[in-house]
Amino acid sequence: MKKLRKNIIVKSFVFFMLIAASILLGCRDIVNGVESEKIAYITFDDGPTKYTRQIVDILDENNVKGTFFMLNNNMIVFKNVVKKLVDEGHGAGFHGVTHDLSKLYETEDSAIEEFKTCNRTFYNITGKTSRLVRIPFGSKPNMLESIYNKFLEEGFLVWDWTIDTEDWKSSQDQIVSNILYYAREKEEIVILLHENQRTVNCLNEIIAILKERGYDIRPITHDVKPKNFW
Repeated sequence: MKKLRKNIIVKSFVFFMLIAASILLGCRDIVNGVESEKIAYITFDDGPTKYTRQIVDILDENNVKGTFFMLNNNMIVFKNVVKKLVDEGHGAGFHGVTHDLSKLYETEDSAIEEFKTCNRTFYNITGKTSRLVRIPFGSKPNMLESIYNKFLEEGFLVWDWTIDTEDWKSSQDQIVSNILYYAREKEEIVILLHENQRTVNCLNEIIAILKERGYDIRPITHDVKPKNFW
């Protein structure tokens, strides 16, 4: 009788442990699913500008981080803003010097030199470097494969976008509508925005929509595989 009771206790204990392990594993899978299932990167081109501080404040108020692809001369003018966004953990990358295709691709090496210049300026301001870049007008169709390969050889991480909000010409409602439409059924999105008043005005709404749809809004970092047109 004692032996039977002991066997029942042992079997009950083993059964309980198996159930507990299954629950824990299930919970871990759910957590990991939420963490990695839907990701949104909110990115801003052409800064820093007079709007950058407002943008950073809105992001901070919503407890999310964005990524800024900055122009060289603008970084020089708005040094304190560059320091602020870096200190607060936002992603920082480069958008070139000229933003002019004829100058950007004047020679085989002119594009890469623009971004090296940006990196030197960024280092002088922050004491840090970045390998994140966004080519003006996108890495296709204007960039030759040989030039793209130079960026890879130099260790730069070329980022394009999956959603173009067209905020440079769209109304605030259109910007939001573009995100609503093009983000549907997408697990990972890279949103292209520019620094202007319309973007500032609807940024809170954009963040709210992304959160409602279950997106984890993250900054772009060096350990994330680039999303580009190649």
